[in-house]
Amino acid sequence: MDYIKNSSEATKLSKPSKEVKTWLEFWEQKTGKKATRCGADGRHSAETLVGAHVKKVFGGNKVFITPLCYCCSQRSDSFWVDTDLVRAPGGL
Repeated sequence: MDYIKNSSEATKLSKPSKEVKTWLEFWEQKTGKKATRCGADGRHSAETLVGAHVKKVFGGNKVFITPLCYCCSQRSDSFWVDTDLVRAPGGL
């Protein structure tokens, strides 16, 4: 598990790649897994997921992508996730 917070740097990063259309697809491609639930609460299904831009609370300024429901991707507090973190290209 990783202790994370949402990153405000999403708007500064370029789109994932030409092969994928969304950050969630980018995460799936890099992990080889299908995003099926929110990494923070596990209750929300794939229909509400986004590829959220997050930072590790004690991990510097590196930006990662992980699946979160829309609500959790808007949180301003720090919280635990049990999904893989994938380094965002250009995310320091």
